[in-house]
Amino acid sequence: MFFAADVSPGLCAIALDERCAIQCAAARLHQDAAGLEGASSLFLKLLSEQPTIALWHLFASGMADHNVTKSQSPQVEASGVAGGLEATSRYLEVELSLTFDGQTSQIRLLYFVDYMQRFARTHARQLEERKARACSQSPKSLSESVRASAISLDAVLDRMTLTIGECSQLEIGSVLPLTSADAGRLSLSAETVNGSVDIGTGELGVWKRQRAVKLHTPISESFAREIVEL
Repeated sequence: MFFAADVSPGLCAIALDERCAIQCAAARLHQDAAGLEGASSLFLKLLSEQPTIALWHLFASGMADHNVTKSQSPQVEASGVAGGLEATSRYLEVELSLTFDGQTSQIRLLYFVDYMQRFARTHARQLEERKARACSQSPKSLSESVRASAISLDAVLDRMTLTIGECSQLEIGSVLPLTSADAGRLSLSAETVNGSVDIGTGELGVWKRQRAVKLHTPISESFAREIVEL
C-alpha cells in the first residue's frame, strides 16, 4: 500500500506478505487463518487495507510532518508517494519479521531517504539543544527542582501474595482477609523510580477529626541520605 506525499513525506509504503495478509483477513472475519489459505490476492488485499492503514498511523505518528489526523485516506497510487518512485529517488527499505504458528512472515516499510536524512539531522540537533539546556542548569537549581517534585506515599496495613490464577478469579464481593493487619502497626511506603520502598513505620489514628498516620520511626536512613545528597 502506497501513501500520499502530502500526508506522509517519509513513510512511503507498507507491504505485507501473503501469510501476514491472511492473518489480517482472519482477524477481521473472526475465523481460522487455515480456512483462508488459497484465497485470491484481491480478496486478501481488500481485507488487509484497514489494518495496514492502522499500522501506518502507528509508525507515522512519531514522525514530523506526517499528518495522521487528516480525514481522508492516505492511500494513493505508486506515483503519488514522496519521490514518485522515480529512478533518481532513493529509498530505505526496513523489513520486520513476525512469527505465526511457527512460520515467519514479513512486513516491509519503504522510507524516502531524503526525508529520513533531514529527520535524523533535526533529531540530532534537538538532542544537542536539550543536552546544552540541561548542562546550563546549576546543581543547585536541579536540586531545588527535584526537591519541589511530588512523590506518592502509601500507608500499608498489610500485604498478601496471590497467584495470577487467583487474581483472575477475583470479582465483586470477593473477601480477602488481612490476617496480619494492625492499625497500630503499618508501613509508610514511598513510590520511587525503582518501585515502592518502605521508609518508616507508624500507626493509624485521628487528628482534628481526620484520618491520620503517626510515625513511630524516622524515615529510612538510605532514603533520607539520597534526599540530602540531591
